Amino acid sequence: MRKELAEVVKSGGLPSHLALAYDAWAPVDPKDGKVPDAERQGWLEKVAAITVDADYRRFFERWKASFNAEGDRMSEVTLESRLLVGHGNSSATDVGLTVHHTWGVPVIPGSALKGLLAHYVDAVYGPSPDDSASDAARQRFRGVIWQGRRIRRGPGDVYRALFGAPETDNDDADNMPELASGAAAGLVTFHDALYVPDSGPPFAVDVLTVHQKSYYDAHNAPNRRDGPWPNDYDSPNPVSFLTVRPGIRLLIALSGPPDWTALAESLLLDALRTWGVGAKTSAGYGRLSRVGTRTSRSAGPLPKSHEIVEAVLLEERTSKGGWRARHEPSGLAGPIVNSQDVPSDKDAGDSITLIVHYVRVRDISFRVPTQRDASWGASGKRR
Repeated sequence: MRKELAEVVKSGGLPSHLALAYDAWAPVDPKDGKVPDAERQGWLEKVAAITVDADYRRFFERWKASFNAEGDRMSEVTLESRLLVGHGNSSATDVGLTVHHTWGVPVIPGSALKGLLAHYVDAVYGPSPDDSASDAARQRFRGVIWQGRRIRRGPGDVYRALFGAPETDNDDADNMPELASGAAAGLVTFHDALYVPDSGPPFAVDVLTVHQKSYYDAHNAPNRRDGPWPNDYDSPNPVSFLTVRPGIRLLIALSGPPDWTALAESLLLDALRTWGVGAKTSAGYGRLSRVGTRTSRSAGPLPKSHEIVEAVLLEERTSKGGWRARHEPSGLAGPIVNSQDVPSDKDAGDSITLIVHYVRVRDISFRVPTQRDASWGASGKRR
């Protein structure tokens, strides 16, 4: 069958559906089921050049028009960095990519958006494990609490309304009396986020470089204990694959009661802007911002690590109750790692001098200067 497909590709070119071209019609070597290295780059560039079917616009407009209920909310977002959803899907390049089943356009499944937001709400607004049950405001946002493989306690009422809740035996005994218990469906429906027509070429080739191939190959082998350890002289192994191109737009749609969809939309846009969605978010992938909103990337230059900066204390705290601050020129906000050293007379909205502890394209953390920093600065040593 692969031989016949190869002949079809040679005579008529690639299919117009990206998933067929990327997965089913890939020119793989029958020995290992992978695209040969010599053919990979040229083939990927052809796949990335596949255009969106002209009829997709009609489908998109009909889909968009279907959201006409009172609580329906739609947000058009711009992809600020590459997007990689479905990284673990089987693929002839070892790196998968999820696209719309029918049209082959970029898509973020509604389940991925719901999972991202559920984690974001619990981590950012919920209590830390050592917080007391008396912190009622944060308890409302907490997710389920596990004990081994069993759920010991259900979520707080805000989390419960947004995402639903499972049944648990301990709710009545352990939960706060004012919070509901028992199994329930979430009030908000998270629809798939779809590619906005004519918002730019949707796909681009990317490269992931594995630096310890011999170690990983041995580690995955049955007798892995006899394999080599990681080292500094192993040859890097570049792996090319497809991603969604930065700059395209997607439409996010939510359905449900108006108050709850408004809250879900606001929180989801924050999560997409600060955390990102999909794979490789720690490397800056998957960041999206609402169309017309200035992002931290475009707001101004990034500060440098160890640089002394002026920042503003934020009212929003970390999950453990620590201070967060925002560097106004870049728009980046993050935690203060030594929050206990923030002067007691400082409050949310106040300006404070901090040192940049860590900074990347979308993430930053700070620390309060200490006496040690002052002594190092006087001696000319690098902080």
